[in-house]
Parts: sequence; structure tokens; C-alpha cells
Amino acid sequence: MQRLVRPSVQLLTRHARQFHSTQHRMAVTQITSVSDFQNAIKSDKLTVIDFYATWCGPCKMIAPTFDKFSETFTDAQFYRCDVDEASAVAQEVGVTAMPTFAFYKNGEKITTVMGANPSALNAAIKQNV
Repeated sequence: MQRLVRPSVQLLTRHARQFHSTQHRMAVTQITSVSDFQNAIKSDKLTVIDFYATWCGPCKMIAPTFDKFSETFTDAQFYRCDVDEASAVAQEVGVTAMPTFAFYKNGEKITTVMGANPSALNAAIKQNV
């Protein structure tokens, strides 16, 4: 079967896709200690923290959605916290299930969304941003 697209066009298209996929990324910062956590929640901006575990299927499923929300809602700060690596933080927050999304503003917890529920997460961000 004949190739319908010239190799030079394929190369350009591939590079354009790679550039496009990285140009809008907003960093989701990793929380690794209690001091990281305390610094993150001090902000007067909405702070959303994804408490996850690397072995958690639903956590892996919602991770790309969380990343996308970090790009969409630029007036909020987005963080992740591995409950196994930073168990002291998870214990301080009272995380009992993963994923758990905790929302803070000015050091105060506003709300929590438990489970991999994109629509509930989206609604909570919109309501509190």
C-alpha cells in the first residue's frame, strides 16, 4: 500500500503535535512534606490538592483530568500528594480514601471531593475559585 503523506509532512505534523501538547501545560506541584503542605495552603488563591496513591486505579484514571483543570483554572493552584510517600500530610488532612481532593483558601479547608468524579471536582473548583 502506498503512503499518502510525504515523510517531510509526517515529520512536521509529529513535531507540531509534540509542541502543541507541551505549550499549555500548567505545573501541578508535588507536595512531599508537611512544610510543603503548610506553605501550599497559606495562599489566598484556591488551592486544590490531589491525595493519591501510585497503586490506585481511580487515581490514575482521573490524573489527566486534574492536569487539564490545572490548565483551565489558572486562578487556582494545583498540587499532588502521594499518600504513601508523604503519609504525615495525609494523616494530618485525614485522608481515608483515594483519590481525595482537598480544597483550601487562606489556610482553611473549604471542601473535599472523594473519589474519581470529574464532574464533582469541576463543580467544586468552579464554586470556590
